[in-house]
Amino acid sequence: MKRYTKKAYVFAAILSLVLYSIGIITGIYIQKQSQNSVEVRLEQIQRSIENTQLEYLYISSLGDKISCDSLKILVDETTKNVWKIGDELVKLENENMNQKFVELKKEYSLLSIRAWILNNYFKGKCNSDDKIILYFYSIPCDQCILQGKILDDLRENELKDRLKIFVLDINVDEPMVDLVKKTYNISSTPSIIAENKTFYGFVEKNKLLSSI
Repeated sequence: MKRYTKKAYVFAAILSLVLYSIGIITGIYIQKQSQNSVEVRLEQIQRSIENTQLEYLYISSLGDKISCDSLKILVDETTKNVWKIGDELVKLENENMNQKFVELKKEYSLLSIRAWILNNYFKGKCNSDDKIILYFYSIPCDQCILQGKILDDLRENELKDRLKIFVLDINVDEPMVDLVKKTYNISSTPSIIAENKTFYGFVEKNKLLSSI
């Protein structure tokens, strides 16, 4: 009886060791697959940024040679691409990001500023009734999350198809971001530049809507 009990203990110990080893190997595999998935997504974002940068350069090279109707199509397409890139970066924001993510975020910040400038140029040149916003956020920032939801709500409802929002992380280490911050005295979040007005701190939906 004791012999069987001893064998049972040995078998249980061996089984536990095997299951433990399988668990470690599985964990390493899942972590590696997750990292690979993030890398793939970062590569996709990088290609999107590069393509949108080329689109921006193309639009800039046309100057006054292009009609407002044609310019609107190009500007809207470029703006849509910037939004998509921003959404992808936000999804990766809370994951364990590497240096590549940091560099892509810098590139995106430059792209966002360019798109903001381009939309303002289009608005002035073609008398567009679009509402253009440059929104500064930071992490962590609870009020930034609330402010972002309000902006998304305005874009999807009251100002549907007319509100263009461009987003910047205030903590991105990039000279152009610093220049915009200095020009508009942005030092805290949330902050909004809209229709030649600057709002510091959280802004309620109705106040923001009436102001722009």
